[in-house]
Amino acid sequence: MKRFCCTLLALVTLLAALTLSACGRKKVDLSAMTGIADLRDSGAALAAQTGTYHLTALREQITGVTVTDYDDFTALLVALKSGAIDGYVAEEPTAFTECGKDSSLGYLKLVNNETGFRVPGDETGIAVAFKKGSPLLARVNAVLANVTEAQKTALMEQIFTVSMDTDREQNLTYALTSANTDTSGGTLRISMECAYAPFNWTQTTSANGAVALGNGTYANGYDVQIAKYIAAELGMQLEIVPNKWESLIPAVQSGSVDGIIAGMSPTPERMEEVDFSDCYYRSNLVIIYKK
Repeated sequence: MKRFCCTLLALVTLLAALTLSACGRKKVDLSAMTGIADLRDSGAALAAQTGTYHLTALREQITGVTVTDYDDFTALLVALKSGAIDGYVAEEPTAFTECGKDSSLGYLKLVNNETGFRVPGDETGIAVAFKKGSPLLARVNAVLANVTEAQKTALMEQIFTVSMDTDREQNLTYALTSANTDTSGGTLRISMECAYAPFNWTQTTSANGAVALGNGTYANGYDVQIAKYIAAELGMQLEIVPNKWESLIPAVQSGSVDGIIAGMSPTPERMEEVDFSDCYYRSNLVIIYKK
């Protein structure tokens, strides 16, 4: 309860600050824009999460706008709804989820390297991150090699449905489910934010295959189900360790967790710090806006 109250107080404080910053600012309507070219020199106030490729792409590829960064996606959403920003960068599944929950939101359906951000190679994807030299890398790649594109797509569609009402049990059989029940291989400790729907989020019940976090809350989402599948196929028990985004890589480098499954793209900069598996999902970067 104390943690919840502190989080609520932080959000209230943030909203108050953002409301003040939004006063007098000329808003820019993004709804009619169809690509990155329309955004350039528009004077729009755009944002992305601190320390992400989203922020790098925004700063490097859209000129003539004001760029701000926020610590997490909750803060970005609050900033958008308060009018402090005109839009923020996210993965398309995140945009689909948020717009499904709130009809006042929309998103620019950009296409990488065409109407959207120039995102080369695996930077359009997300992968599992490990400490340099981890023996788990090869084992996890062997597991992922057996996952089809059809299974990835079907799983994401199921997760979209679950994310609309996270605590309601829907009795789903996920498209990616392991038949292995042997957990004698030890514990697989995976870190994620638990705050980046539909990839990962926190909920109050164990509905729809959520994983207990040990504090009365549970984690679920696409990343959680991928982590469950990997752990099961490896014959291991899954433990999810929540961390802030900027703490994820230090956590795996220190050995306090075994890996990161958190919607993280294998950028060249990150590949200098950690090893990445093959990508387990690919998506476009989009911009969420308020209608």
